[in-house]
Amino acid sequence: MTLRQLKKLTEVKFLNIYNINESRSVFHLLLDEFLGIDTINFHINLEKKISSDLLKLFNEKVSLVEKEIPVQYVIGYVKIDGLKIFVNKSVLIPRPETIDLCKWIVQEQLNDKKILDIGTGSGLISLFLKKHSKNCTIHAWDISKNALGIAIKNADQNNLDINFNKIDILKNHSFKIKFDLIVSNPPYVNKKEKGSISNLVKKNEPSEAIFVDSKDDLLFYKAIIKFSKSHLNENGIVYFECHKERINKVKNLLIINKFTDIKIKKDSFGIDRMIQAKNYGYA
Repeated sequence: MTLRQLKKLTEVKFLNIYNINESRSVFHLLLDEFLGIDTINFHINLEKKISSDLLKLFNEKVSLVEKEIPVQYVIGYVKIDGLKIFVNKSVLIPRPETIDLCKWIVQEQLNDKKILDIGTGSGLISLFLKKHSKNCTIHAWDISKNALGIAIKNADQNNLDINFNKIDILKNHSFKIKFDLIVSNPPYVNKKEKGSISNLVKKNEPSEAIFVDSKDDLLFYKAIIKFSKSHLNENGIVYFECHKERINKVKNLLIINKFTDIKIKKDSFGIDRMIQAKNYGYA
């Protein structure tokens, strides 16, 4: 079978899950990872024949995608800004809007700061901030032991020093340490919204990292804001990724809790997705 034929057959299989552009993208991701053929070499060698062993390997990966397993899990990692982030079903696949949040934060010129990432998952936010900061101490918390295992692996593989801990932010905590910056991308999707979520997400990614298991959509924001009031240094900043339809409710929570200099920022898709606020030490 030639590369041209393989592409045609594979894209047809993927059209049950993806649109045509996504199908092509997934095909090339698999081709690059498992056959070592990037997009340029693919187009140069369209009539190149594939060995039976490589074809068998490739088709095994294709069958996983056909079972609605995200290509990121099939490959096992994603590359973001020079970071290699390993992912499996214990952690969310990094989203563009979370990367947008990271890029917004690093505009603060993070030097000599104490930073806390609540609900770290794969560790993406912590690793990104550590890479783009100078002399910052970063703590990262998550309730999931399995997620922390992946985050620790990612920190080791990228040679970045992060302090990981298994902590449930919904429980009352009092720590002597204070932070200059607290960031969180908490669960913020109501379980009633599951019908609007794709099967790729619902069948594979950890539901506890996506859905709020409560009647209160803002459960995690309330807990983190309460914690931040007493554990942010004066002039410390809190950052959140938010649900586009509830970001103004998060803003109101921050106002009620006497945070100031509140800013909402759009993600790369033009959606109000991120918010920052400053603590002036009124707690």
